[in-house]
Amino acid sequence: MELYQLRTFITVAETGNLTKASERLFTSQPAVSAHIKALEEELEIKLFKRTSKGMCLTSHGEVLRDKAQFVLNASNDLKLKARTLQGVLTGQAKLGLNADAEYLRLAKWHISLMSQYPQLKMQLSYDNSSELLKKVLSGRMDITFFSGDCSFDEIETEELCTTTAVIAAAPKWKEKIKNASPEELAKLPWIHPEPLCIYHKMRRQLFADAENQPNWVTTTASEDTTNALIKAGVGLAFIRDDEADPMLKKDEIVVWPGEAFSLPLNIGFLKSRKDDPVVKALRETITQVFTENCNRQP
Repeated sequence: MELYQLRTFITVAETGNLTKASERLFTSQPAVSAHIKALEEELEIKLFKRTSKGMCLTSHGEVLRDKAQFVLNASNDLKLKARTLQGVLTGQAKLGLNADAEYLRLAKWHISLMSQYPQLKMQLSYDNSSELLKKVLSGRMDITFFSGDCSFDEIETEELCTTTAVIAAAPKWKEKIKNASPEELAKLPWIHPEPLCIYHKMRRQLFADAENQPNWVTTTASEDTTNALIKAGVGLAFIRDDEADPMLKKDEIVVWPGEAFSLPLNIGFLKSRKDDPVVKALRETITQVFTENCNRQP
């Protein structure tokens, strides 16, 4: 049997659904089914039974799930021991970015990492927080930045800092938003954030009691695109206050004077890999940079 088959077995057991398991593993549903079938044939035992609610473990599957997890943990321990014995940290570190480089202090911690671990190679990937957390969960990423909440029990999180999100608009909307209620804001055009963005949680919070929901005129997943569309007067949008400040100074935007929203920035990694040398190096270096930055602020 292969380790990927055991990983698929555990993921299907956790999700109870082939489609959700395939999404978490970043593979196709037929591939997930094939992994389970091959494992059942090799073990000569039925691991799952199909029900109206999805895939349920059989009594034998319940027992073997714990054994499979033990094997995967042992495999991770072996890799960890091998890295420890090397003495020098080598290999490739895969890290997820959910925002712009300046906000994530990328240059500072990257330079620090390279000076401490010159043989460690970095692979940086940009995506939304939800997708990045799924990649960490599936083992395709070592650690990631993310905003908002994490719904995966297997992932440990550490908060780096908390900033504020505001509602921004072009100067032409100044009088309309100055004393606007959420109900009145909902009638104005809005720039829709990506589907899994934390700004959706803020939108639900703001318009929870409003009779009408915002009028979305366009959707974008890019911060730069959002800011350009705001300045062009396309619509209103949630943005970080550190993005808003320089545009306010240039009179390129105005900000709704009502409620501001807390926006925490975190890092996430698998609890089972907390002591992995690569994960530990990334955690400690990134955390130190953010701690030093916060200590310098008045």
